[in-house]
Amino acid sequence: MVKFDEIISASLEWTTAVLFRPFSPKKWLILTFVAFLAGSIAGGNSHSNFSGKSSRKREASAVQQYQEKSFQTAKISAPRQKSVSRDELKSFFKKPASSSVVFIIVLAVIAGIVLFLLLMWICSRFYFIFLEDVAKNDASIAAPFKSNKTAGNSFFKFNLIFLVFIICIIALIIFLGFMSLSGIGAFKENASPGFFKILTAILPAILLFILFIIACALIVLIMNDFVTIVMFKDRIKIIPAIKKVFSILALNKLNFTLYVLIKIGLAIVSSIIYSIVSLVAVMGLFFPVGVVAAVFYFIFKVIPKDIQSVFLIVVVFAAIPVILFLWYCLMCMYLPFAVFLRTFSMKFFGRLNGRYNLFRYANE
Repeated sequence: MVKFDEIISASLEWTTAVLFRPFSPKKWLILTFVAFLAGSIAGGNSHSNFSGKSSRKREASAVQQYQEKSFQTAKISAPRQKSVSRDELKSFFKKPASSSVVFIIVLAVIAGIVLFLLLMWICSRFYFIFLEDVAKNDASIAAPFKSNKTAGNSFFKFNLIFLVFIICIIALIIFLGFMSLSGIGAFKENASPGFFKILTAILPAILLFILFIIACALIVLIMNDFVTIVMFKDRIKIIPAIKKVFSILALNKLNFTLYVLIKIGLAIVSSIIYSIVSLVAVMGLFFPVGVVAAVFYFIFKVIPKDIQSVFLIVVVFAAIPVILFLWYCLMCMYLPFAVFLRTFSMKFFGRLNGRYNLFRYANE
C-alpha cells in the first residue's frame, strides 16, 4: 500500500525546492507561462425555477384561449411567414455584398479552426515541457520543446481524436434526447406534456451524459497524470505508453482508486486556497487602482474637450499592458499549486514503478 502522506510531504518539499530555493522571479514567470500552455493553470451559477399552482392555472388558461382561436387564421398566417422568410433568404444570397459576408464568415471559421489546432498542438508539446521542468527543477523551454517532439506530436493526435470522439458522442446523446422528446409529442403544436413527463423521457439521456463525462474525466486523468510520464521517460508514442500504464495500474487498483479520490480532494483544496488568496490580492488592489482612476478622471475633467478623446485612447492603451501584467501575476500565484499537483502525480507513479521515478532520472 502506497503511503500517501509521505507522497504529499515529498511533493510539498519538492515544490518548495523548485519555487523558493532560491526564489527567482524570472523562473516564476517562465514556469507560469509553461504551466499555462500546459493547461495546468486555468485562465454563474444557474438554477431552474418551476412555477406553482397559480402559474399553472395561467398557463392552462393561455393554452385554452389559444385553442379557441380560429384555426383558419393560423393556417393562413403560417404560410405567409414561411414564404416571407424564404424570399428574404433568397434575396439575401443574391446580393453581391451578402456573398462577401458569407465568404468572410467561412474564412473566419476556417482561420479559427486552424488557430485552435495550432494552440492544441502547442499545448500538447508544453505539457511535456512542464513535466520535464518540474522533474529537473528547471525553467527551460527551447531544449525540452525539441526533445519532446515525438511524445508531443503523439499526444496531440490523441487529444484531437479524443475531442472528435467526445463531440460525436455528445451529439448522439443530444439526438437521443430529442428523439425521446419527440416520442412523447413534445414538439407537436399545442403540446404540453408537463415537466415530469419531459424529465422522465430525457432521464436516460441525462444519466448517459453524466456517465460519459465521468468516464472522459477518468481517461483524461490517466492520460495526463500517468501516460505522459511513460511517454516522457521511455521516449515512446502514446499507444505503447497506454499499454504499459494499464499493466501497472492493473496491479495497483486500490492505490489508483485512492489516488483519484485524494487527487480530487487536493485539487478542490488548492482551488479554494487560490480563490481566497486571489480575492485578498484583488481587494488589496482596490485602493491603489481607485486612486489612479480618480487621478485620471480629474485630469480628464480639467483638460480641454478637444483632446479628451485622445486622452481616453492613450489611457486605454496604457491600461491594457498593466491589466495583462496584473492578470499574469494572479496566474503566478497559482504556480505553487500547479507544481505541487504535477509533482504529486509523478511521485505517486514513481512509487508504483521505480523505473518511472522521474526525479531519480533528473538527477542522473
